[in-house]
Amino acid sequence: MIVKEIPKVDYAIIGGSGTWAGEFPENTGLNGITVLQRDMEFETPFGKSMPMKLFEIDSALTADSKPRQVLTVPFHGYHGLSPYNTPSEQVFWVFRQAGVKFIIAEGSGGSINPLLDPGDIIIPHDIIDMTKRPSNIHRFTNSIVRMREPLCPDSRALLYKYAREEYPRVFPRGVYVNTEPPRFETAAEIRMLRAAGADITGHTLVAEAYLARAIGACYASAYIISNYAEGVEDTSWIGSSIFDYYRDCAEKIGRITVRTIAAISPEDKKCTCMENLIEVPGEVKKRIAIDE
Repeated sequence: MIVKEIPKVDYAIIGGSGTWAGEFPENTGLNGITVLQRDMEFETPFGKSMPMKLFEIDSALTADSKPRQVLTVPFHGYHGLSPYNTPSEQVFWVFRQAGVKFIIAEGSGGSINPLLDPGDIIIPHDIIDMTKRPSNIHRFTNSIVRMREPLCPDSRALLYKYAREEYPRVFPRGVYVNTEPPRFETAAEIRMLRAAGADITGHTLVAEAYLARAIGACYASAYIISNYAEGVEDTSWIGSSIFDYYRDCAEKIGRITVRTIAAISPEDKKCTCMENLIEVPGEVKKRIAIDE
């Protein structure tokens, strides 16, 4: 259903593989979650968005003891398995219009670091972009985007806290490399990426991290390891087995994201996420014809 008026909210959750198999946020097992609107589609300059939900977290659960409304979109806003129909841009255009300032995401990935086993949770602190798609950052800001601490340390700390209550093995940091979907990597590519310092490979995080920075929002994400990357350990696993992790983790991952978004305290934030847009001087804008 096309909705013309985008609700004004400060908080958003981007669903991914971790909540794919459940009805989020209804299936989290948490009391005090009320869905206010569902199936909201928005027209954007990048095309029509995936259907979103607006839900409210009861004041008993939030850091400021006030009801908190949250926009959420499933599976990173993807239409199919390709990012080339600009799903991230659609999602973040809506978030910018809504006034979102805090974003929590989740997903899955392949283990490059042999310390990471399927079923573990990792909360990345840095990223490597190996994608070929255009960034479209210029469609969101005329500033230069600095990627210092690309994933919010304050939000990451909260994700770690609540993930530890659901999973026995949670890693509070790691480097996420974004490769091109819808294929996985070769063993040779994984050797190269491991040498570059990557711990986990996936298909979704990077565009979300830099678009969050472009709209001036804090962003962090948690990822469940669904498989070993090629050549890391025994890679005789059956491809369909990754979906078993998705089916098993939906309630837990959903609970982690909701509890994290509820615990964010804007008044206590110490991060510099919203201080990383470098304004281009007016005389430079004139020389290179940047529109205001």
